[in-house]
Amino acid sequence: MNTVAQRIRQRGWLSFFKIAVFAALIGFSGGVAPVLAADELPMFRQVAKGDVTTSLRKVRRVRFAVDTQFPPFAFRDTAGALTGFLPLSVDAMCADLKIKCEFVIHDTVNMEGALTANEADVAVYMKGRDELDFEKLEFTRPFLRPFGRFAARTSSPIRKTDVRTLAGKRIGVRAGTTHASFIKQYFNRSLLVTYSNHEALYEAARTGKVDIVFDDAFRLMFWLQGTISRQCCHFVGRGYLDPSRFSKPLSMVVRREDNDLRKVLDYGLDRLQTSGRFALIYNRFFPQSPY
Repeated sequence: MNTVAQRIRQRGWLSFFKIAVFAALIGFSGGVAPVLAADELPMFRQVAKGDVTTSLRKVRRVRFAVDTQFPPFAFRDTAGALTGFLPLSVDAMCADLKIKCEFVIHDTVNMEGALTANEADVAVYMKGRDELDFEKLEFTRPFLRPFGRFAARTSSPIRKTDVRTLAGKRIGVRAGTTHASFIKQYFNRSLLVTYSNHEALYEAARTGKVDIVFDDAFRLMFWLQGTISRQCCHFVGRGYLDPSRFSKPLSMVVRREDNDLRKVLDYGLDRLQTSGRFALIYNRFFPQSPY
């Protein structure tokens, strides 16, 4: 098992990465994954350099707060070095903008306090906007959104995931989740089959007890690419976006008065995306596209 899998644990939005589940259920082997082109990942807005020239002169040193308990987004490798999708993205952005950046380690629950106490300038963590104080904080453009995806056995004849195609089909979901709520509302001509945990849900997909399953794209991605799935299944169709349920945007967070810093971060994220570096970093930590 790779280093990422060994260090995964439960925390907040990424609770699906809990080590007991990841090791026993996912069994991710860390094998060769398909390389994604830049246009296979979501594009940020286009930010003209003229709009941030003044702000770039003002921002020369930035402290980024991260939580190291979120593999593969942010964690320490076997040598103790900070790594992951978020730190490497920040490093690449800062190098491109020629800004001196450093990381300070904070637990997620303490990050808002670190910003307001001026112990950090930016919080880089997996927490939705609705969970933060809008009166004190400002947000960059989203750098990532969770999507919902369908997955079915590779032998399944299902190739589309529209309402008509899935009418009468057994759709497996985890009981009581936002994904179950989504299916209940929009796929009410299908047969909803609920499971109390992901082990049972994915085993139902693998053994054909359901025709198709619907779940978080990142969670499904690691299961599909892992050894426990036995390469039984694959993604079907494209990702589903539902901002009111499971697709709340993930952004970097700054103090509300730091508008110049927010502009610079938006510009840096834009350059990271359009240059293709964002896709290269993504490929290091994720086995396939969630979209």
